[in-house]
Amino acid sequence: MRSHRGFTLIEVLVAAAVLGIAGTALFGLLSRSLYNLRKIEDLHRYELAAQNVMNEVLMLSTLPAEGRAEGALDGIGAHWTENVKPWAPPTLETKPDQAILSVEVVVTWPGRSSQRSIEVEALKSGKVTYSDYDLQRAVENAFPR
Repeated sequence: MRSHRGFTLIEVLVAAAVLGIAGTALFGLLSRSLYNLRKIEDLHRYELAAQNVMNEVLMLSTLPAEGRAEGALDGIGAHWTENVKPWAPPTLETKPDQAILSVEVVVTWPGRSSQRSIEVEALKSGKVTYSDYDLQRAVENAFPR
């Protein structure tokens, strides 16, 4: 008898099918990983934008007892909103010159199916003004974009 060396057609087809399924699965994993990496990079970009807006407010020497400002972040299609409110004392009825204020910044941007947002919050001890203090104008004048 002659010995047959090599693979049969069935064995080659099965091996090709297994290799194709494994390749497809690996390509799907790579594609999903790249998608997740892009989402993380986008989130990091918006987080940095929120921290930048927060730092601009924290650099102001005087803040209002309560205030709100908002604007657009050009280049990344996002919108920011910041709120300043008293933290300690919780109410500023006695109108102290110094207080600890809570500064909250929210950055929103359009997601695939709904609005996405990130929020950062900090406390700032500083001088408080009770007159007509325009937080929006103060931020725009101190840090023009």
